[in-house]
Amino acid sequence: MDEGYILEIRQGIGGDESICFLKDLKKMYIKFFQKKKLNYKILLNLEKEIIIELENSIYNNFLFNESGIHRVQRIPKNETQGKMQTSTCSIFFKKNIKNENFILNNKELKIETCKSSGSGGQHVNTTNSSIKITHLPTKIFVECSDERSQLLNKTKAIKILNFRINKFLNEQINFKNNLNRKNVIFKSERSKKIRTYNFQNNKIINHLNNNNCFQLNKVLNGDLDILFKN
Repeated sequence: MDEGYILEIRQGIGGDESICFLKDLKKMYIKFFQKKKLNYKILLNLEKEIIIELENSIYNNFLFNESGIHRVQRIPKNETQGKMQTSTCSIFFKKNIKNENFILNNKELKIETCKSSGSGGQHVNTTNSSIKITHLPTKIFVECSDERSQLLNKTKAIKILNFRINKFLNEQINFKNNLNRKNVIFKSERSKKIRTYNFQNNKIINHLNNNNCFQLNKVLNGDLDILFKN
């Protein structure tokens, strides 16, 4: 991608339900990209954090407005008393500015291997495929265990590490952008809302213009045009 943009989705308030909501948002955006035939790459796919690189498109202005706190109201699947829970995720969309002066030096990397944990079956748990790479000057690190192959995990981890270091360096230069990102990502307060997804009433509340949409299922299936036009 000659000119790329970054979409970050992070867990906010709400524990496991927030993680489930993160997965819903990931599917929603990917289905939207696919329907619009936009090129995208998933740079990071963790339980609590998703980073997607997206090509430049006519939808950038709409996606910039997605940055902020997205709130979900629904009854969790494991809730036995039928109580509705409110959880959040944070979205941050920005241009992917690459620092051409930075070159990742292998001598500055600490590479550790260990057995993968979590789901994945016997193949994952019996091989030392998980990789942790730390960039010693900045202390930035990446852990990757998505792939069964240690080599694939290492390749993916280095790519993500390079992205994170570039992002760190650019944010050092661009203090304003850094401040905006911190406000969006790290202050996941319910008061800083962009949108509320209410499953009980099949309703989405757009807090930017106070409009309501009663097509939640379609929106979660990638039909974001409904919200962009509303």
